[in-house]
Amino acid sequence: MSTPEISVVERTSSNAIPGALEEPRAGNLLLRRWFLISLLLATWLPVAFFTLFARSAGESGGLWGIKTVFLFLGTAHVPATLFFYSDKEFAAIRKSHPARYVYVPIFLIVVTGLLFAFAGVTVQAFALLTYWAWQAFHYGRQNVGMYAFASIAETGSAPKKAEKLVIEAATVLAIMGTFKVLGTAVAPAFLHQGFDYLYQFGFLAFLAIVVVSVIVYGKYFQNTSLFKTLFFFTAVLFFAPIFISTDNNIGFLSYAIAHGLQYIIFMIVVSTMAAGENARTSLYKNLAVFLVFLLLVGFAFWRVSDLREMTFVKGTWAYARAADFLFGAVLGATMSHFVIDASAWRLSMARQRSYITQRFYFVFGQTRSVSQDLQD
Repeated sequence: MSTPEISVVERTSSNAIPGALEEPRAGNLLLRRWFLISLLLATWLPVAFFTLFARSAGESGGLWGIKTVFLFLGTAHVPATLFFYSDKEFAAIRKSHPARYVYVPIFLIVVTGLLFAFAGVTVQAFALLTYWAWQAFHYGRQNVGMYAFASIAETGSAPKKAEKLVIEAATVLAIMGTFKVLGTAVAPAFLHQGFDYLYQFGFLAFLAIVVVSVIVYGKYFQNTSLFKTLFFFTAVLFFAPIFISTDNNIGFLSYAIAHGLQYIIFMIVVSTMAAGENARTSLYKNLAVFLVFLLLVGFAFWRVSDLREMTFVKGTWAYARAADFLFGAVLGATMSHFVIDASAWRLSMARQRSYITQRFYFVFGQTRSVSQDLQD
């Protein structure tokens, strides 16, 4: 997600969730299994593809087609967040936080659009560096959240503090690596050597974090399962590609696409698991709305930068500024996605907890004890 980016599942207690381990209906168990398997495949497949095949994908053929689909979905996941604005059950959450859900997104979209339309190259470079650092942080928060869902689904308890700290430490190191992999192309020359030092330190520290993660895993080994183990090391090693290669396909797109696919899976659940008497009708309606945001608005997000390269746009000052504004506005909308998801998935807040646990009932269970434990 942002988050999560899913934002981290925050609780003040890491005790077991009593209701989550009650004997589930067969359908709920099957849903849990497919949900967890889908998340793992959504992470592993793009990482494997972009690491092994993406650089050899030409301008046509099967590999190019696969790469194009991945790139589209990696971008299109951002407007999928708009589903929260169409869902009546989420309306109370939006209205209780107008700054986060309305004013801050508008501010980010407008300011970033104006910045790319009228600011100088250096200012834009620092804006991009800030954006990429925030983006890596957002990816890391979703990794923590994803692991939290897997931990609760498998063992009925939230991740231990040490487990979350290891994943968060890997995220900090990834931010250091991001400056070299993405930032070198746009940053002023005087920053390049500093980026090299950060990258080298990040690489060595990342190796240390992997060792620490094995120690932490061993400490809590008795409270684990196969799926929980896979999710833990998937989250810890999520940013490993950035330290394997500085090639953009491997060092960025591999895990960036994985993040996007994870989020799409979470949002498919959110959009299709509405409750109530008209649940079946809501399923089709919500899924249709979600697909409009994902496919149509997602396509606009994906191709917006093409406007800047069109001859008639480049040849006219007003058109060029408008295209630059739209490009910046999309970056601002993506940052808004970070902000929105940081709240939408925060289970320490009562309304969000009620909304998410209802949609993911097959993870959290439906008993009163589950809801109460999440409040503690």
